[in-house]
Amino acid sequence: MSTATTTITASVAAAAPAPENVRMRIDGSDPKFGDFRDDLARDGFAVVKGAIPRERALKYADEMFSWLENFNLGFDRHDPSSVHKDNLPVINEKGMCLQYAVTHEKFVWDVRSEPGVVETFEKVYNDKDLIVSFDAVNFGFPKSSCE
Repeated sequence: MSTATTTITASVAAAAPAPENVRMRIDGSDPKFGDFRDDLARDGFAVVKGAIPRERALKYADEMFSWLENFNLGFDRHDPSSVHKDNLPVINEKGMCLQYAVTHEKFVWDVRSEPGVVETFEKVYNDKDLIVSFDAVNFGFPKSSCE
C-alpha cells in the first residue's frame, strides 16, 4: 500500500522597504522603512543608537551638568536628591528650558551639529536643506523629580 503526501505552502510577501526618496508623514500612512523611522511613525519618538559617539555624548552631558551646576542653586550631578525645581534654573514640567539663552550654549550647538543627528533629520525629511530650531532645550531627569 502506498501513500501520497501533498504539501501546500502559501507565500506572504514581505513589505518592501520604502524608497529612499519618501518623506515621512507620521500620519499613520507611512510605508515601512526598516529603520528608526518605523519607531518614529509608530511611537512618536525614536532612539537612534550611535547617532552621537559615546565619548562625545558623555562630554556633552558633562557640559550640560556643569551649566546646571553653575547656577549655584544646589543642584549636584552626583546627588540625585538635588534634582528639584528649587535647585535648578526654570525648567517646565515637560523638561523644557526656554530661558537663559541655553539654546545658544556651545554644547547645545555641538549636539545639533553632530553628523549623526543631522543625518537622522535629513532621513526623516528627505532633505539636506534643514533649518534648525533653537527655541528650547530638554533636560530629562529620572521620574518627576523636578516637582
